[in-house]
Amino acid sequence: MNLGAKLGVCIKSQNKEVLFQNECSLQTCGNMTGQVCSKACMSLYREVEECSAISEGMRLFKNVDVDGHKVDAMIVNDGSQVITFMYPLDTDQDKFAKQEEFFISRGLTRSELRIMQMVLQGMTNAQIAEKLFISKATLKTHLNNAYKKLPASMRPSQIRA
Repeated sequence: MNLGAKLGVCIKSQNKEVLFQNECSLQTCGNMTGQVCSKACMSLYREVEECSAISEGMRLFKNVDVDGHKVDAMIVNDGSQVITFMYPLDTDQDKFAKQEEFFISRGLTRSELRIMQMVLQGMTNAQIAEKLFISKATLKTHLNNAYKKLPASMRPSQIRA
């Protein structure tokens, strides 16, 4: 399946009236053209609107639940239109097996592997430390050790947007 077949694109006016949907968006939401949108992505957009300091610009939502599905979403507000890009995430066990195989091949310990999988799921340091019943300092030690074993593209600035 190519990217174009998975990436949903929807363009709305500032009044949230749908101006355009690509095929993936049509399959997900049905034809909303000409209607004020109240579908899944608008719940994310409300989070952007609630922050009065944000008007134009873009916001990335990593690994969020939308209508029972995990997605990465980006909402761009250019001042005249609101453009939503939604990419469904693969949630099957094959993904986790591939991640585990990759991390083991890089020499990560079991603790480092578990922590990196939580990072890739979008969990914050505080959430990970709480879930594992470890201090934030211990977590940071594990993360630093793991990052030394991984390629530069896997550093925090690349993983956590």
